Amino acid sequence: MTRPRLHGTDGIRGRIDNLNIDGDDEAVLNALIGQRLLSNRSMRIIGEATGLFLVDDVGESPLVILGWDRRDGNATLVDALESGLGAAGCRTLRVGELPTPGLHNAVLSSAADAGMMVTASHNPATDSGVKLFDSEGYKSMPEVEDRISELAWQLADGGLAAPQETVVSLDEIDGLSLYRGALKNRLQSLETLMGVEFATVNWNDVVPMQGLLLDCSGGAGTEWLADGLTRRGLETIEVSSRLDPINQDCGAGDFSPTAQWSIEQLLMDPPSHRLLWSITQRLEDNDGTPPWAPGQIVGAALDGDGDRCLLIESTSDGLQIVDGDRMCDEIMRAAIRTHSETWKMAASIESDLGLTADLSRLGEHESITTAVGDRWLSAALWPESELRWFGSSDVPKVIGTEDSGHLVMPAPVPNANDRWALVGDGAATLLAALLARAALCKEGTPPAFQCGWKKRSSIRPSVRERWTGENELSQLVQSTAEDWCNSSLSRINVAGEPALLLLEGVIDELPISIAVRNSGTEAKTSISIRFARGIDVDGEQLMGQLLDILTPHLIP
Repeated sequence: MTRPRLHGTDGIRGRIDNLNIDGDDEAVLNALIGQRLLSNRSMRIIGEATGLFLVDDVGESPLVILGWDRRDGNATLVDALESGLGAAGCRTLRVGELPTPGLHNAVLSSAADAGMMVTASHNPATDSGVKLFDSEGYKSMPEVEDRISELAWQLADGGLAAPQETVVSLDEIDGLSLYRGALKNRLQSLETLMGVEFATVNWNDVVPMQGLLLDCSGGAGTEWLADGLTRRGLETIEVSSRLDPINQDCGAGDFSPTAQWSIEQLLMDPPSHRLLWSITQRLEDNDGTPPWAPGQIVGAALDGDGDRCLLIESTSDGLQIVDGDRMCDEIMRAAIRTHSETWKMAASIESDLGLTADLSRLGEHESITTAVGDRWLSAALWPESELRWFGSSDVPKVIGTEDSGHLVMPAPVPNANDRWALVGDGAATLLAALLARAALCKEGTPPAFQCGWKKRSSIRPSVRERWTGENELSQLVQSTAEDWCNSSLSRINVAGEPALLLLEGVIDELPISIAVRNSGTEAKTSISIRFARGIDVDGEQLMGQLLDILTPHLIP
């Protein structure tokens, strides 16, 4: 297509401080692209374009499931989206406020043709957007988004008109109840996978005696997830509040996967983040002495739409994040302890090199590197490109990981025996990670991977159009990195990352990786540097050099 794609790494997102932007249809789409402004009118056009695509793709009167999170403005955005879908000839079914994985479940439960989740994930409450799911519960891929974007631009410039059908809206159903039932059933399959029963675990080996602090970021899980864990024997306290805006000073979105804090730092400068503040209160109540043992999980954070999770564990002198890569490793090791089968793992270009470089310590398993975004993790793990569900009476031995806390794991397909789809689900990740920790307390577990060094920095805001991954600026980045490494680096292409510069090479016969990419959800460009364990070099120096090169070129 010749005009800009409306979609980013994970759907469409924009600010919603003014939902009634002045101007014609082309103006509101240009405002979405150029200024990140999402409006009722642009959402109506997105609905029409998506509806036209679905009518052409699946036939007459497609059924589209609509869900949302609790951001201000979402009510009118859902109305606008539904209006556009109806005008294009789609039937719609609302399933209410629920986590994004709940929409995946609702699409499959209803045998719908598609689903659309109105959310901006971990972005601030001043943003909203929409994620598209297909009939098999998977997020849309770029070729679909290109077609929808082109239809949207044709609708906006008058080159195409939707048929303006009468809106057919079916009676709303309770998608959250469906999801909670599915999560309960999924817990049973995870228990079988790990060889551990949640209700019989001695959780004092895993979490402090005071219980687990949980931060659902004010999202849909805030009112029930902690209570559900407590009823099953793990004392859990929710720390976020639905009285505050979603994601405000809470949730996984505010944490870096490499973050760590000393006890002294927490006590001297109490953090504003709700989960860290609650942990600090426990320290103060115990006269500054940690009321937990090193290695225990002190807290857990989901993001606002509930599709990812990060943990906080105690160390000998403070706290640190347990990122998606470590959770992936622990889940695999716990499962291999019980079921010695071959696994297939997908890891994004920002995952720890130690995870993939040393996978042989667990046996003969397959590792695949993917673009950033859980849709790419899923695509890498499909049995075949045209066969996207797994047939098995047991949990398929596949997992996808991003260090940001997105873990893609198998979930049973509703109303179908021995069928599994893939989904990123923060609550399910939390359950799996807790069970894995409980299983790893036992003897006979395989060794953990040796974490390498990694650093990620962002230029924000950035003019993303100035970074293509192939222009002269990328040549300057490569030559600077090669001079610093004192060795040549190879450029690696990864499907799904059109503006990526990924450089790989070795230092002292150990792997290194340097990546520069544009964010698909925010106006920023990120630099990621990764070394395998054992490389004794100053990565901070290289990061400083690359920031000095890129920042003057990319800032507005």
